[in-house]
Amino acid sequence: MRTPRARFLNVQPYGGGFLLSDPYGISAEVVVTPQMLLLLSLMDGERSEEDIRAEFLRRTGTILTEEEFREILSFLDRGGYLLSEEFLRRLEEKKRRMLSAGVKEPFHAGSAYPEKPEDLRLFLEKNLQAEERESPLGILVPHMDLRVAAPTYGRVYGRIARKPETILVMGVAHYVHETPLSVCPLDFKTPLGTLKVDREIVDRMKSLFDHDILHDILSYEKEHSIEFQTIFLKHLFPEARVVPLIVSWGDEDLLRKIAEKITRAIEDRDVMLVASVDLSHVGRKFGDERSYDPSFRDREYLNLLSALDSEASFRLLASDQNRTRIDGQFTNFVFLEVLKNLGASKGKEIDYSSHYEEATDSVVTYAGMTFL
Repeated sequence: MRTPRARFLNVQPYGGGFLLSDPYGISAEVVVTPQMLLLLSLMDGERSEEDIRAEFLRRTGTILTEEEFREILSFLDRGGYLLSEEFLRRLEEKKRRMLSAGVKEPFHAGSAYPEKPEDLRLFLEKNLQAEERESPLGILVPHMDLRVAAPTYGRVYGRIARKPETILVMGVAHYVHETPLSVCPLDFKTPLGTLKVDREIVDRMKSLFDHDILHDILSYEKEHSIEFQTIFLKHLFPEARVVPLIVSWGDEDLLRKIAEKITRAIEDRDVMLVASVDLSHVGRKFGDERSYDPSFRDREYLNLLSALDSEASFRLLASDQNRTRIDGQFTNFVFLEVLKNLGASKGKEIDYSSHYEEATDSVVTYAGMTFL
């Protein structure tokens, strides 16, 4: 007897039902009833078809015949909502197509930032303001909505006086990401031209890591923590090559090993690191009863980042399960470790700001920093 298993899907209330959407973009969005959502939750890969029908009857008082249940399973399987051989085949085919394309198309152009080259240049130049110039080994910038946080991006990027050969863009995972570290080997198209990837560094990293660092390639399809930085980088450093990567989980030992391997891969390059992270996320939108000012925690954290104290900053967030939901807990650990390996000694805060969303009574904070 089969033990069907539902896939991970995003679920949102929609009218009297629920909207299911696929983080991989393979299955079509579909609105389902509360009863269908319950059935999906019972499909855990452990319960048999008979057990699922029995539990559904116990919870709802509704009898599902074997024929009715098989029809539901057939619909879910055809649509790719079950973790089945057919879904895995479609998943691998999508990965293959993305990798073989060699180029990542922009996803947010025309919505989060201007799509026309001349408009984008004006947007960037308007925000590239700096009181002084410096040559940092690394920078920390937001991935907050560009329409909100553009001045913070600009105050950091506008300070950079050097022209690095290779730029590591270190993002965070907003979509399904199974491995602790992934790398995107694709060039990034922007309205200002194509930003080339440093394939030699990617190949070095592939040989250094025990897991497949391309496994989570689909995470980059919509990932704004990477894409938002590409427009500044193409505008300011048109000849530089990039290594886009995501750090999504790990303990201190694992993250330190990741940093060591990254350092080995780039140690002969004139490199700059970019940590694309936001800070606290508080309020009703994020599960709190109400919004509040999280700057007390941000200040503690930023001070530790400035001191390049990767261990203390990591443990600060772990001490209370990152209660203000600061972004980049794992990314920032690796970022600081690589910076120290490259000889950085201090960080400097350039900007700190917050955005309040009245409709959801929520606050997101973000900062800009340079590291020398």
